[in-house]
Amino acid sequence: MEAGDMEGAEKVLNSIKFPNLLYKPIRSVYYTLKGNIAMMKQDFTSAEKNMKKGLDLGMPMKEAEGASLLQMGMLAMQKNDIRQAESYIRQSIRKGLPDKENQAAAFLQLCSIMMTKREFRAAKDFFRKAKALKPTTPQIIDQIKQIEKYISRIPG
Repeated sequence: MEAGDMEGAEKVLNSIKFPNLLYKPIRSVYYTLKGNIAMMKQDFTSAEKNMKKGLDLGMPMKEAEGASLLQMGMLAMQKNDIRQAESYIRQSIRKGLPDKENQAAAFLQLCSIMMTKREFRAAKDFFRKAKALKPTTPQIIDQIKQIEKYISRIPG
């Protein structure tokens, strides 16, 4: 999976016939990886199911737990479940995210949620936090530029 061979990774994951026999931390990672592959294929229901299984088992590394919660928040956003998305994203920030890029993505998502809820002061605060992290990922930079056009006109 790290080398980018998603088909090979999926083949290995599918070769595991009895995931309940895996040790608990390994089983957690197994379900998380299954969820990641399902997300890549845009299969959001199975992605959510697998990610929840992985989170319920408990993550071996705390940073991975934050990243999984962030992904759950993104899934909830895809389903337009704003309340659940906000809950997951706030939890992911509390648990800790592995790098500045993930933190910036979380703050930008919270910013857009706050704009949807018309809580403009909070939206601007999250936007400033995201921008202060100086992310380098092109998608995140593009999102910041998009939001910057609108946020200056917002009262609060």
